[in-house]
Amino acid sequence: MSDLVAAIDAEAKGQFATALEHYGRLTEAGSPLDRIGIYQALARCGEKLGHLREAGAWRRKAGQAYLALGDRDMSKDQREYLSLVEYRNAVQDLSGDPSISVVAKEYAEILKRNFSEGAEGLTHEGLFAGLFFRAEGDHLLAAKYLVDSAEAISEQASASADPILREAAIQAYELAMDSATKAGRPDVARVAQLRAHDLRQIG
Repeated sequence: MSDLVAAIDAEAKGQFATALEHYGRLTEAGSPLDRIGIYQALARCGEKLGHLREAGAWRRKAGQAYLALGDRDMSKDQREYLSLVEYRNAVQDLSGDPSISVVAKEYAEILKRNFSEGAEGLTHEGLFAGLFFRAEGDHLLAAKYLVDSAEAISEQASASADPILREAAIQAYELAMDSATKAGRPDVARVAQLRAHDLRQIG
């Protein structure tokens, strides 16, 4: 049986250690997109087995590989978004690992690319980024992504009159205010405070 068929068969049966062994022989096989699929499978199986450090490294590799694709393989926007998804998984898997500081810098760079035109359609990614960087102590980046996300969520809440979205926007602004204060940006903190206050008046 080929390693690819054996790997998929083992994964389908929940035999993740066996699947890892077979997938591990395929990291140089196939097209660039095929190899990304293998990296993702290695990460997936590692996560199932609780091997988060190794899984995080494969998620990072998948994120890098998406960025290395050309326009003939995939559009720029799509590969940057898919890279962001992999990096988000990577920083989750690598939480507490010594490599997190390096991977977090790469994550910040791909976030910047994805948010170059605003947070619309990326609110969950923005909230995660803001809360991740708060946990890492990078309050300047945390404030940026929390404010960006809060603005987008606030617009959605206004358009739909959704109280759940409005409350999420308020909390994001309040977290942004706290992070901006800790980052030495009282101007940003004040704006976030005022916007949270205005939203509370609506409720």
